[in-house]
Amino acid sequence: MKKRKSSEPSRAMVKPEGESICRSSSSSVVSSNEYLMVNILSRLPVKALSRFKCVSKQWNTLISDPYFVKTHQVRATQDPNIMKLLWVTHGGLIRVCSIEEKAKRNVTIDSIRPNYPNGFLRKWKFINMVGRPCNGLICIEYLCHEDTRLILVCNPATRDTVVIPNGKERVDNNLEGLGFCSSSNEFKLVRFYIIPEGFGFELFTIGQRETRGTHSLQPSRSWRHVGDLPYKICDLEGRFMCHVNGKVHWIIFPLSDSSSEYILTLDLELEEFKVVSYPELLPKDARYDHEMNLMDLGGELCLALPILDGSVWLELWVLKDYANSIWCKEYQINVNIPGYPLYDDLKIVGKWGRRLLLMINNMTLCFYDPRNNSLELIIEKYLGSSLSYRVAPYVENLVLPF
Repeated sequence: MKKRKSSEPSRAMVKPEGESICRSSSSSVVSSNEYLMVNILSRLPVKALSRFKCVSKQWNTLISDPYFVKTHQVRATQDPNIMKLLWVTHGGLIRVCSIEEKAKRNVTIDSIRPNYPNGFLRKWKFINMVGRPCNGLICIEYLCHEDTRLILVCNPATRDTVVIPNGKERVDNNLEGLGFCSSSNEFKLVRFYIIPEGFGFELFTIGQRETRGTHSLQPSRSWRHVGDLPYKICDLEGRFMCHVNGKVHWIIFPLSDSSSEYILTLDLELEEFKVVSYPELLPKDARYDHEMNLMDLGGELCLALPILDGSVWLELWVLKDYANSIWCKEYQINVNIPGYPLYDDLKIVGKWGRRLLLMINNMTLCFYDPRNNSLELIIEKYLGSSLSYRVAPYVENLVLPF
């Protein structure tokens, strides 16, 4: 038997020509090109990125960088194929429902337990999400057996939480939820309290402000008074403030019978108030409907108004011009939907493309297509009474709640 020359490689060890060179050069290009790494990693979900922080110091620094966090956040909001919904159970779990739009729709529900302070769950008897998710963060309020309250701001994707001080205790404090000011990169908690002449308003700032001039502005560690107003807010159960594009809104009662100003707005950047009129074409008696509500519909302020007259059930008006209070009626939901009865409890959850996401009787999620007046069931199991009216669209990101 002839011996194989030592210079001849074993067949088992032979690699396709150029393979090792391609792999090593590709990894070298990626690791040395930070822009390319950001472009690739910013497309991944938060769960994967949290694991990748452990790969190396370089990756940990990159993924934690504010520029990367912002890039990832922008990309997450622009994904047209996935929609996430979030709600908080009374036991403290955060439920996230992911709807993936494919040929065969895939719906999953994940349960998340945030990094709560040690032992605090044993003290609290009622847990509630206040307002809606705002740029990936949520506000949670906890009621203790001794009727004391704890406020947390949480990022469900990273499970990070921060405790917010209660500040001055008042009998009539109404915590309203989170808003976001993009110009200063700040989140602001909003609450109001009753005074003899109307309402007083306070803000609590969360997040590292940008450096302006020679002074680095730090986040506040206390509640700040921003104004007293002589309005009466329609603070019905289930109706919180509505945050849209750096402004928060409430439905108010007018100061006089002749007034047409029914919506109060707080600009979170300027910290200034103004009032907005209802759509001119609304019947005057409809402006006091207790079922009327404000919502963020695709980044625009929307007024949802039950009609229950003729063939129309619900009308949705969108505010197109703040300065001149110009509204446009963009959607209406009809009473007679083929194959479905008229429901007593119907709520608009959000918008996905040209369709509206509806919640029916606090237990069923479905799409409504106004173009052909049709309902499409998404999910109705595993929800039950825990769904409640506070289910809301949610976009996960890496933003820290402090």
